[in-house]
Amino acid sequence: MSKDIPAEPVTALLAWLAYQNLWVAESLIAHQGVRTELGDRLTVARLSSDALCRFTAACDAIPGGQSAAQEAMAPMLSPVDEFWTMTKPRVQVEQRLRLLVLASIELELVQRLEDRLPEPARSVLTPAAGLWRAIDHGSSQVLEATTTHTRSVDELSLYARRLLGEVVVMAQRLLVRQADLRIVLAGEADEELSISTAVLDDVLQATAARLAQLGLSV
Repeated sequence: MSKDIPAEPVTALLAWLAYQNLWVAESLIAHQGVRTELGDRLTVARLSSDALCRFTAACDAIPGGQSAAQEAMAPMLSPVDEFWTMTKPRVQVEQRLRLLVLASIELELVQRLEDRLPEPARSVLTPAAGLWRAIDHGSSQVLEATTTHTRSVDELSLYARRLLGEVVVMAQRLLVRQADLRIVLAGEADEELSISTAVLDDVLQATAARLAQLGLSV
């Protein structure tokens, strides 16, 4: 686990996170109503801009230009699309909770890999200001909803558990199909998925701990 990750397998990680961030940006814009207060509209604009910047930077770090980035993202579409379909939020606070979970997972994952990432992936993925903005915003929205009883702790806890469960499903599908992702996470082929799964479990536990600090039971 200590050796540097070869540059070629990192393309799979860049493609996964790029496509995930594209979904984040599009979903924020799609759920933004014209009657929303200006302050929230500005926040959403900043969060969607952060996600688009991470999407663009990750794509640009994939050798070969746009066509190569599109080709690298193609295997990610089905697992990632299914995650978003299966976690469709009913209300705005659930949307922001999903944003929090995804930002936390990306942050925790990159932190565990950054010392082994080659350039330019390291420079592209390690800046975390946008991820922290998403985490902080999602956290404040959850706390506001539970404090004002707009949404109960039990309701949001149930949705949070659903999110984490679907993340596991998405990650397992990606790892089974993408040998390069296993190399990135495990530092080796990891055909049994044991090392890759352990890394993801650690990431999920850190995210669950962050949710527990908000009073959610996951």
